[in-house]
Amino acid sequence: MNIHFIDSDQELTDCISTLENCKEISIDLEFDKNRYRYGFNLCLMQICAAGECLLVDPLSDRIRIKRLFPVLESEKIQKIVFAFGEDLRLLHSLGCYPKNIYDLSIATSLLNYPQKSLADYISDILNKTTVNSSQQSDWYRRPLSENQKLYAAQDVFYLKQMKKVLEQQAQSKNVSDWIEEENSTYDELDYTGLTNNNFIKEKDKDDLTEHEWYIFRKLLEFREETARQFNKPSYQVLKKELLVDIIRQKNSLQNWTEKRGIFRGIKNKSYKNQLQDLLEKSRREAGELGLSKTAPADKPLPPEELAAEREERSKINRLKQKLFKPIKVRIAEDYGKETASYILSNRIMANLIAGDIDELENYKRSLIINYAKELGLDIDRLLQVVDN
Repeated sequence: MNIHFIDSDQELTDCISTLENCKEISIDLEFDKNRYRYGFNLCLMQICAAGECLLVDPLSDRIRIKRLFPVLESEKIQKIVFAFGEDLRLLHSLGCYPKNIYDLSIATSLLNYPQKSLADYISDILNKTTVNSSQQSDWYRRPLSENQKLYAAQDVFYLKQMKKVLEQQAQSKNVSDWIEEENSTYDELDYTGLTNNNFIKEKDKDDLTEHEWYIFRKLLEFREETARQFNKPSYQVLKKELLVDIIRQKNSLQNWTEKRGIFRGIKNKSYKNQLQDLLEKSRREAGELGLSKTAPADKPLPPEELAAEREERSKINRLKQKLFKPIKVRIAEDYGKETASYILSNRIMANLIAGDIDELENYKRSLIINYAKELGLDIDRLLQVVDN
């Protein structure tokens, strides 16, 4: 395996010249998502072409990673990937919209492989052993260790070989068109504007009153801005448990510099005073808004709405059992349990029952209609089937 670490524009120019003449390349990304730094950040781009593994360093100040984007966006070059959803979100946030993607995780699902890691698939399908000790390592670190480089390269080196094997299996099972249709949906996705730092979560309402929840959200916003300033993950700046203590305990900001769960960069009088001012302001605002100090922030639904929600869930479950579970059983008999779960997942069944069929792939629609006819199930209304 030939591995080349690319950290200058001159080296990148040579790479781009080679890649532009390829019909297919394998790609993967290593990124950090609020683990070692703030935000969702690209740390390494791996590309395998013509047997060469290129590790492109976007953190180098001698490289302009955007020069690679036209290669990724070219419809003439197929990009072989594995479980590319999160990678695609990151690339879209950077202004790169890859086209002509072949995701091997889609192929494995439609070929009835159980869900596994890439390393396990490489072992099962190609009988190759890979290193995996660097998966959770710090990809910001420079220089990268030899083990990190090897791990990163292996993530792309075997993809082309896997694709060849899986394509042969797909042809023998007559599911090649299914895989192609699923992969074509990548071209239509657009994650532009998607928030990658959802720091306010509904589950945080647990055990908080309306009054406390208002203040808690203000403190979370303060923590988020502070984390951005210091380029630190939010959880390393202030622990959520500490924020709750600050809200509930009198004189909670005393001994600020000695408290645990606080980033040392804000263990000073300036940040203590900022937090104290914010706390007092938020308490006043919560009071002016009439927010209760006893009513829970996470309010239960009114009885009538709760009853309606339960009835809706019951209806969905009845239709699942009556209409779609028999079809799923037949798909499993013909194509395997894993394939059936992919084609008719619980989410897809719920969407179909709700009338959300716009994003249903044509091959799934045809399968469902054909099995429904075979089983004598009336699903025409749900799938808006029109007789010719």
